Amino acid sequence: MKHPRIVQIAQGAMGGSFNTREFFHGRPREVVRAVRWTFLALVFPVPAMLLLSGNFLAAFLVQYAGLLAERWYFFAEARHPQNLYYQAIA
Repeated sequence: MKHPRIVQIAQGAMGGSFNTREFFHGRPREVVRAVRWTFLALVFPVPAMLLLSGNFLAAFLVQYAGLLAERWYFFAEARHPQNLYYQAIA
């Protein structure tokens, strides 16, 4: 006899747990898009202009801030398995 496949459609005890909140940044799509264009400017062209003007410390600080923004963007845009799972059962 073939057993029917059981598919979980409710979160049950997992509702409101760590996995349903931790991997969501909660920012609107416009903020994520703005961060993308900000880090693209701060990592490449702005430090290059600062380097050409001889301001090495400012170039370093601006590029560092841009790299931090890039890391946030990378994780905000990620398709985490937890997000995919909990979106599928919601």
